[in-house]
This record gives sequence, C-alpha cells and structure tokens, in this order.
Amino acid sequence: MGPTSPPAPPSPPEYTDDCIPLEKRTWRNVKKHAPNPDRISALPDDILIKILSLVTVKEAAMTDVLSPRWRHLWENVDHLTLHMDTFGMQVPANSDYRGNPDLRNSEATNFVNKVNGVLRHHKCNRIKKFEVKFPLSSVHSSEIDRWVAFAAASSSEMLNLVLSDYLCGVRVPTKRAERYNFPLKHYVDLRCCQLRYMFLSTCSLEAVLANLIGFSYLFSLQLDYVQVVDEVLQSIISSCRALHHLYLRRCDKLINLRTSHAELVTLEVSNCWKLFSISIHAEKLKCFSYMGTEFVNIEYECAPVLCELNALFRLHCEFPLDCIGAFPELKTLRLQFTSRLRLSHILHLSRRFTGLKEIMLCLLTSWKKSIRLVAYLLKAAHLVERLELEAHGNLRPLKKLKIRWPKNFTPTRLRTIRIGGFSGESEMVQLVFFLLWSPMLKTLLIDTHRRNCLSIGTRMREESEDAARCNYAREVVSTQLAPTVPSTVKFTIM
Repeated sequence: MGPTSPPAPPSPPEYTDDCIPLEKRTWRNVKKHAPNPDRISALPDDILIKILSLVTVKEAAMTDVLSPRWRHLWENVDHLTLHMDTFGMQVPANSDYRGNPDLRNSEATNFVNKVNGVLRHHKCNRIKKFEVKFPLSSVHSSEIDRWVAFAAASSSEMLNLVLSDYLCGVRVPTKRAERYNFPLKHYVDLRCCQLRYMFLSTCSLEAVLANLIGFSYLFSLQLDYVQVVDEVLQSIISSCRALHHLYLRRCDKLINLRTSHAELVTLEVSNCWKLFSISIHAEKLKCFSYMGTEFVNIEYECAPVLCELNALFRLHCEFPLDCIGAFPELKTLRLQFTSRLRLSHILHLSRRFTGLKEIMLCLLTSWKKSIRLVAYLLKAAHLVERLELEAHGNLRPLKKLKIRWPKNFTPTRLRTIRIGGFSGESEMVQLVFFLLWSPMLKTLLIDTHRRNCLSIGTRMREESEDAARCNYAREVVSTQLAPTVPSTVKFTIM
C-alpha cells in the first residue's frame, strides 16, 4: 500500500468581472461595487454646464428632470441665445401676421414673458454670450432695459440685440412704432465689464454719457438699422479703445462719418443712404468696404497699410475717383459699376494698381466692347493672380466683335479666372480666349447663375433663375470654350 498523496489545496474562489467572490455576492455589495453606467453625470459641474451651453435654453432646461444630479445645472449656462426657436414659438399657419397687430402684440408679450422667466432662474455670475432676437420696439423698453442691465452686470463678452422687423421671413410693418433706445447708461463706470462683441439691430442710440468705460475692451461693433447721428457715433468710437472691426449698415441718420482710431483694422459702410462724406484716419486699417451711392466723398487722411478695398456703387452718377486712394500695400480691389462709362474711369488710376494680387469687377449692365478695359487693367496690374468678373448681360447670339486688345501682353502671374452670371456673351468668350494661354493659369470657373447684386460679405442669387439663359450659356461654354482649354487648367462649369 503506497503512501497517500497530500490533499489538494483548496481552489481559489471564483471572481466575476467586478472582483466580488461568488460566495460573498449579495444584492447590496453587488450594487455597491457595480460600476456607474452614467459616466456623463459623473463629470464635474463645469464640464456639464459647458455641454449644456452648446444647446438651446429649452433643451438645457429639459435636463432638469433627468436626475437630482442635473437639477438646476441649466441655470448656470454661460451662453444665452433667446430666439423664437429657443422657446418653440411659431407663427400659426395661414395667419395674417403682417396685417394683424393683435397677433403680433400677443406673440411679443409671450416672447417677453419667456425671456423674463429664463432670466429669473439664471444663476451664473458671468456669461460669455447674451443674444435676443425678436421684433420689439419702445413699447417693451422697460423689459429690454432689464435684459441689457442683466447682460452688463453679468460681464457678458458678447451682446447681440437684434430687434429686427423680420419674423419667420415675413416683413413686419413697424415703421410707426418708435424704436427702442439702447441704454448706454449701463456701461458707464463699469470697470469690470469685459464686453468684446456687440451687435445692435433696429434700435436707436441717442445720448452718450461720459466715462463709457464699459466699451473699453470692445473689439467688434456692428450697427444695423440703427438710428445714430454723427456726434454720438464718434463719441462711442472714441470710447472703444480696443476696437478692431466696425460695421455700419443702413444707419440712415449718418451724414458726415469721421472714423479716427488707432487700432481699427476693418471698416464697412453699407447702404447708409444719407451719407455725404467719409473721412478715415486709421493707421492700422487693412480692409475698407463701401456700398451705396456714388455721391459720397471719401477722404483717406491716413490709411498707410490698407490692403483690401471694396467700392460697390448702386446708383447712376459720376464715378468718384477719390474712392480709390493711393495705397502702397493694396492687394485686393473689388469694384461695382452702374455703367460702362464709369468703368473706363479707373484706367486713369492705373499707376495705383501695380501691387494688386486680386481684382473683382461687377458691371450692372452688359460689358460689350468695354471688356477690353479688363485686359488693360491687368496690364497695369501685372502681379494679379486672381480675376473675377460678374456679368449682368442678356441672352444674345454669338457674334464676332472687333475688340482692341493690348498688344504684346500676356498676364504672366494670372492663376485663377472666375466669371459669374455668364450668359454666353461674345465679349466674355473673346476675353477668355485672350487670357487662356497665361502661363501660370491653373483654374477657370464659368458660373452661369446670375447675381442680383454683388454685396459685401455675401452674394445673393436671384430668386427666379432664367433656365433658358443658363442652358444656352452652358451650351456656349461646352462648344466654344471647353475644346480650347489646356489640359493643365482645371475647368469648371456651374
């Protein structure tokens, strides 16, 4: 009888994924040691609040019912964007919103009450963005004053107050209603204010008080449909010591605009119809854009580093040559003309274009033989790399035009050509033939879609597109131009 083998050691207890022995598993300790499946709720408050700031206030408020962890978190969001969509408001279908003042007043009262409710619950001491967008007037001045005071007290970095008279794409007749007067008093002696961006629309700026310290850090100011006179605007600009970007659109009370600022980089003046003169003294100004009548007198007192100039004229009168100053750093030039005669005037300024890299020309009529001026302009601006033309001609059959092109000239730096609103005009076809063999040409784009107007920043297409004209233009491009385009050029038809 052999020796007995020693007893086998006890097997180790079985462990599950949560490291609890099976013999000790109970309902309580399994629940205690189980990993938390809601990892989002375990995040710190500041991260959750940042997430809630990315959605609408209505969506953020809905998280209040998820669990006690989420309760009241939405009241600390630092982005408040308050529109109709924010509250799920919609104009009733088939309603006469335009001609029903009772409906408009009811919707306005409903919106004001909802905004007031949000601000009553809000607890964040500092917000980054406060935006209200709804057609309101001076009738609601007391409520809007409280909203502006809230934004100022919360050290909002961005304030957008858009009291526009457009609602769901419907023009609301509010001309009889007095515009809301923005209370600048909330930004007087406000040393803790960090306001950086301000956008005001459809309101008025009247009295400017001393010590407007709340605008000291303002970086960008945009005024649309704002009633403000010259003296008030100049006083506001002088208070904005850090102002880099100024946009003035449809400010109809401006007559003599003087912008003197040491830090200004961008200035846009658009459709201020009563404007008579613009005086610019800005050592750091790089981009100036003007759109409106040709009656305006533009004086450049000091703009030594201007590199982009946009002058878009919309009414018939003499072309003001003074709008194109002598700028040694000018690289981009965009011009819009109302007639071919005005286009010819720019050749008198050819010496000012020697440093240009980009040219965009829009003529609100057909080009015809004036197209040759484009070639002469390129000859004067021999460094141009990009050329854009906007056409507004009508559908005409092709015919040979006797165009006198500059002799012994080929644009050696031209890399990109874009022609918009092409209708199959003979002059455009001949211009492309003339420029097609530029040695550096890489891109040729022909766009048959017509633009209703070349505007600053955006370009709107016409609502009703002439299908017959576009089809004819594409056929001309395919049969006349496409076979002659070199293989090294990227050719696109739109």
